[in-house]
Amino acid sequence: MQLFHKTKRENTESILSEGFRDGEGLYFTQQVWRGVWLSDEPIYPIRDGDDTLFTIDIPEDVILEFEWVEEGKPIREFLVPATLVNSYGPPEITEE
Repeated sequence: MQLFHKTKRENTESILSEGFRDGEGLYFTQQVWRGVWLSDEPIYPIRDGDDTLFTIDIPEDVILEFEWVEEGKPIREFLVPATLVNSYGPPEITEE
């Protein structure tokens, strides 16, 4: 499954050389969550060269348990541990 990750341009070199790192946040819940946000479609906007859009292929059955399901959302999102994402890397930069 092709997945997308958008990040600030300043993080690009670090991701390419060291891999993804887990982010952490509440994400509109009362529990702290950790992982790398991935989606099945690019998340826009890509702001005037301030962002980088990565793609990475991970089998759907591998990440299905990390799907962040929200009713009515037009895309699928996943919060996946960085170690798992990095095991399928390296990611590629896309201009899509």
